[in-house]
Amino acid sequence: MMLEKIDGDLSSHGSWKCLLREMENETILFKTKLAQVLSGNFERKHLVHLEVFQSRFLKMDEQISLLRHEVRNFQEALLYSSMQDPANANTMQEILTGKMELIKNSFNTLSSDFSMYLQEHFYE
Repeated sequence: MMLEKIDGDLSSHGSWKCLLREMENETILFKTKLAQVLSGNFERKHLVHLEVFQSRFLKMDEQISLLRHEVRNFQEALLYSSMQDPANANTMQEILTGKMELIKNSFNTLSSDFSMYLQEHFYE
């Protein structure tokens, strides 16, 4: 029975990894768009805002990397049975689920903010 639970948990963690990979790829696209804007002719008043977006992209990369590491460590703990206490495993899974929700919300906000900024100032 515990093995079935672990298999289900690993499957959900696989989808977490997939989601993190998708967010990472989208962030790369954002940075590419930013580089395109910066390489073109633009009003210098936008530079401060564009630098803020660059900083936000780098922070998002860092958050994704850290969360990917936490998910991997949790999976390894489940696989190698070092997490014998099911209550502890459930608590850790709830914490990771909460962190996944936070990063998804943060990513969606960043994506929306950047898209709206580009639309308003560069793609009119």
